[in-house]
Amino acid sequence: MSTSHLQFLFGRRAAVFVGLVIAQALANASPIAARPADQPQRYERALKDFREQRWAAAYARFARLADAGHRQSAELASLMHRHGRTLFGGDWSASPEQQRRWNAVVAVDAGDRRATDDLAHAE
Repeated sequence: MSTSHLQFLFGRRAAVFVGLVIAQALANASPIAARPADQPQRYERALKDFREQRWAAAYARFARLADAGHRQSAELASLMHRHGRTLFGGDWSASPEQQRRWNAVVAVDAGDRRATDDLAHAE
């Protein structure tokens, strides 16, 4: 999905925000839990649904992956849950427990990356 297409659908600020979140999710792959062998394919399918604006299907796939500890999916599922009506024209459910787990997955990964960065700068 191009930036101009996002701008048309959601306005400039939302397009920039969504674009940055997607770029970060794609760029920051970091394993935090043992993952099933098919997880990369499942994530690619979720991204394909997202790019093709099949929002409900994308959210369902991201949520399942997030529940399994996939950080990028946790970020995107959280974004879609929090801003669903505004950005995607729909609301999706997530229990408070799911939301806490997704936030924890992202926070643990961010902490791991900070620790790695600190070690790199210490040398």
